[in-house]
Amino acid sequence: MRMKSRITTISLTAAVAFWPGCVFAAEQEQAEGSWFALIFYAINFLLFLWIVRKYGWPRIAQFFRDRSCSIRDIRSRAEKAYQDARALADRAARQLQLLEADRSTMMAELNEETTYQIGQIKQAASEAVSRIRRDLEITREALRYAAQRRLRQSMAEAAGRIARELVSRNFQASDQIRLLGGFIDRIGEETRA
Repeated sequence: MRMKSRITTISLTAAVAFWPGCVFAAEQEQAEGSWFALIFYAINFLLFLWIVRKYGWPRIAQFFRDRSCSIRDIRSRAEKAYQDARALADRAARQLQLLEADRSTMMAELNEETTYQIGQIKQAASEAVSRIRRDLEITREALRYAAQRRLRQSMAEAAGRIARELVSRNFQASDQIRLLGGFIDRIGEETRA
């Protein structure tokens, strides 16, 4: 009943609002439409609104309620996903910082170890050089000593041969024996030394 009174009120208000326009209008060419058609369309539109409101409005309202709930749900899930992504990004940034710190630490340790190993290699090389020099000195001394010994031996043999020849030519038997004995004793002592 309330709806009928509204429709009637709206229809009468529209008729009163448009009626003075027809009364005071100057005569002009006849327009293509009439007031009756306008009122008919207005009433049709109002009837359409009343039918939609009466039978379709609960479904339309329910659709929009459901749609707003689903939009809120989607938005809350999107917010949660955004917060999760933000937390993951923060955690990834922290892990990246930790990795960078670990890399710096590892590089420092590697540089320290490399420096230590280079020092060890230098120390081993200098020890090897000094050992080689020491061995060279020992070898040189041994070679010099062996050369001196061979030289003394060969000189002793040569001197013995020369002395035998001289003694056999210039000395008497007794002189020869005495000189030769003293000489051989001296050479024997030098060879042993």
